[in-house]
Amino acid sequence: MTRGIYNAAMGMLVDMAKLDRIANDLANVDTAGYKQDREAFRAYLRREVFRQEPNPVESRTKKVPIGPLEYATVLDEVRTDLSQGPVEETDVPYHLAINGEGFFRIEFNGGEYYTRNGEFTVNSEGYIVTNYGGYLLDENGERVRFFDDFTVDEEGYVRDAYGNIVTRIGVYNLENPEKFGNTLFTGENPSPSENFRIMQGYVEKSNVDALKAMVDMISAMRHYELSQRAVTVNDELNGKLINSLASLK
Repeated sequence: MTRGIYNAAMGMLVDMAKLDRIANDLANVDTAGYKQDREAFRAYLRREVFRQEPNPVESRTKKVPIGPLEYATVLDEVRTDLSQGPVEETDVPYHLAINGEGFFRIEFNGGEYYTRNGEFTVNSEGYIVTNYGGYLLDENGERVRFFDDFTVDEEGYVRDAYGNIVTRIGVYNLENPEKFGNTLFTGENPSPSENFRIMQGYVEKSNVDALKAMVDMISAMRHYELSQRAVTVNDELNGKLINSLASLK
């Protein structure tokens, strides 16, 4: 009986992790460049299950494995789904979207980060910045300035009104990217991306499918309620068992 309560409680913890993740995804469904998360679970307290079969040679039965029995599942890690979100036209010249592989490089709070959120604006000094004040960097690690009549071509080159190249926006691939906040990433061995196309006047939207997320949330809530009911039923059975044993004295 105790094992039943334990297994049901572990199921509730798994559902809570799912609900927390889905709630955060839904809260960022309109956040440009946001990448949804996915849980990875692992089983533990596994036990091999056997069946008994007759062994005519030795005149006795033998154990034949039929598979493992998993007593519990726990959250192992949260992985980020880096698939590209839909690209939306905004006609804002400072908005940039990466169609393909790579991240923009951002200088923020004294450090360098990477993002797919190209919902940029221009500050009073003419620098392209994020809505939280991070500076967009070019391929030389310098801040990118943007003036009237400047354009950005598909290869990331910033050109002035006469078509002269001013700089080139840096787009990088990362090894083992890890989410930092909602739209920033850190990673190892950044290297220039080659398989991309910059789209000026567009932004990449969140890759969260709101309808699917709602269905997943309802499913997790129902499973949580069933697990909660299982805890209650097992607790009631334990109480009846204890009372029955007490009455035998």
